[in-house]
Amino acid sequence: MLMNDIDECEMGNFTCPNNSTCNNTEGSYNCTCDPGFSANNSLCLDIDECSLGLTQCPDFSSCLNTIGSSICGCWEANNSFNGKECEDIDECLDNSTCPDHSTCVNTKGGHQCLCDTGFSNSSDLCVDIDECSENNGRELCTNGTCMNALGSYYCHCFSGFSSNGTECVDVDECSELLNSSVCQSFSTCVNTLGSYLCPCNVGFILNGINCLDVDECLDPVGSPCPENSICNNTEGSFLCHCSPGYQPIDTGCEDIDECKSSNTCRSDQVCTNLPGAYNCSCPLGYHEENEACVDSNECENSPCHPLAYCWNTPGSFSCHCHRGFTGNGSWCKDVDECVAFTNPCHSLAQCHNTPGSFICVCMPGFLSIGPLCVDINECQQENGQCHSSAKCINYVGGFKCSCNQGWEATKDNGLGKEGCVDLNECVSSNPCPHQTSCTNLPGSYACSCPANNPDCNTLAKMG
Repeated sequence: MLMNDIDECEMGNFTCPNNSTCNNTEGSYNCTCDPGFSANNSLCLDIDECSLGLTQCPDFSSCLNTIGSSICGCWEANNSFNGKECEDIDECLDNSTCPDHSTCVNTKGGHQCLCDTGFSNSSDLCVDIDECSENNGRELCTNGTCMNALGSYYCHCFSGFSSNGTECVDVDECSELLNSSVCQSFSTCVNTLGSYLCPCNVGFILNGINCLDVDECLDPVGSPCPENSICNNTEGSFLCHCSPGYQPIDTGCEDIDECKSSNTCRSDQVCTNLPGAYNCSCPLGYHEENEACVDSNECENSPCHPLAYCWNTPGSFSCHCHRGFTGNGSWCKDVDECVAFTNPCHSLAQCHNTPGSFICVCMPGFLSIGPLCVDINECQQENGQCHSSAKCINYVGGFKCSCNQGWEATKDNGLGKEGCVDLNECVSSNPCPHQTSCTNLPGSYACSCPANNPDCNTLAKMG
């Protein structure tokens, strides 16, 4: 007998979970979860494509999960999704986007309204900035009054200033472009900030509005001319004429020099010109004696430094520092031979500077013999003061004390009465064999058997 398959899915005789599809099979059926859902036991649950990374959204958008699917949503309201990417909407194409006196700047997903220079944002409007009402009104228009204008300002300048638009600059009334004759005669125009001055020239003084000549020769403080001259007033100045017996030079009046004549004084004298006169005297280093100039011995007054000697010469003298000192004789200082000379002492000596000389001191452990330093054998003198149980060992420049066997050095390292102490051998690991007793001795030790101990004596003999 032929049996036909029953299609349970077509007849509706099936049980499938939500979000699934019935699939007929021979003699039965099965349930398959719809796309966007996954089987979980007997249920078909939504697949979150966003969290699993199954949906890749373009830049400037976010993945939003939906029942059985997902969508891509642009971040900004001013962006639109065309199925592939988020396209920016240029709001600045609309002239009404921003208020007056501002500039629209499109941004990714939005826009900005930037107020023009001279305007500020107030309740989404660009209002004029009154630069003059700010505290810097005076700073903006120094030497003028600040006047506000739409989006800017200008300066109404004070007298003596002119505006270049945003500042007041001084007017130079003394410039050649203006009236150069603004000042009275015998004066000079001097420009000042916002004005000008007309000071009288040198040699004139202001009297009312005129500059009058000053008679310098009547100055109550004294004549402006040099000594031995006569003052003559001129317009705006004066002249100086030399008095009789004087001759003019660039800086005034000079006395006539009688000393230019070789017959004015004796041949051994020096002629010194004076105002209106002259003087004959012996040269420096000489003195008058019996109508002749003789040499003066300056060394009698000890003119040199205490560390120098004086050498008299005709008409002069010289100072020379003593040996071991340096200077020009007026001052002398000691020469540090230890620095000035190269190796002035033996290599085993130290150089010590002294006033005018130096000395060489041999290092400890060495003896000076002429210019040499030789080693001192300290061990030849009372065993170098070493302990009686120590040996003195000499070396170049010193010595050391070495304690004998059975003795050990103290902190004095064998030097002196306390330099060595007896080494107690019995304290260390027992040096005696078998059952013998150890007895410490100065610098040594002895081993002995206790009384009435035959075993010890026998072992001692065996050992």
